[in-house]
Amino acid sequence: MAGDTINLSDFMTFLLQDIITATPLFSHIDMNRVLVCSAYNKKVTGGGIFAKVVPLRFENGVTVKKFRNHWYAFPKIMNNGFEILYIVYFYIPRYFDLPAYEKLNVAFHELYHINPEFNGDVRRMGAYKFSHGYSKEHFNNQFKDELLHYYNKIKNTPLHAILEMNFAQIAEHFETVYTRNMKVPRPKKIKDN
Repeated sequence: MAGDTINLSDFMTFLLQDIITATPLFSHIDMNRVLVCSAYNKKVTGGGIFAKVVPLRFENGVTVKKFRNHWYAFPKIMNNGFEILYIVYFYIPRYFDLPAYEKLNVAFHELYHINPEFNGDVRRMGAYKFSHGYSKEHFNNQFKDELLHYYNKIKNTPLHAILEMNFAQIAEHFETVYTRNMKVPRPKKIKDN
């Protein structure tokens, strides 16, 4: 055991910032306004998600929305003096048990969900299936060249070495492993109308 400590949320924040810096496709993203957290999978086997982006604004970045005669708003979340527009959750252990390239694919996928206007809304890919558009494969093809370029850039680096580890190996290598956790924020009713 190495005796070191790792905060996986901070590691993922560093990774996302490195991807953004190296990838012009994501130059609109300000990581000061993105919070990275962890969530836990109840089951290790079978289907499920590896990560998700939670936008903290409604469609087109509006801060309030009327639904059934009630007005709603997301809670305002501040971190280091910045208002958070997005929370990215990585699921433990599922995400960390992926191979390194697939971990990066998931990270790129989640970053691509962030609206190009960086307004707190997600990127909308179509009228009916706005999240991924008509196919998840088409969605992932939007960044496949950038993903491959980034993967080749970080090969043989300490960053890649950590990405190569699964969750059990991370827990074995580091004496203390911790994460940032937060319940998914939900819109709250602010007034009736």
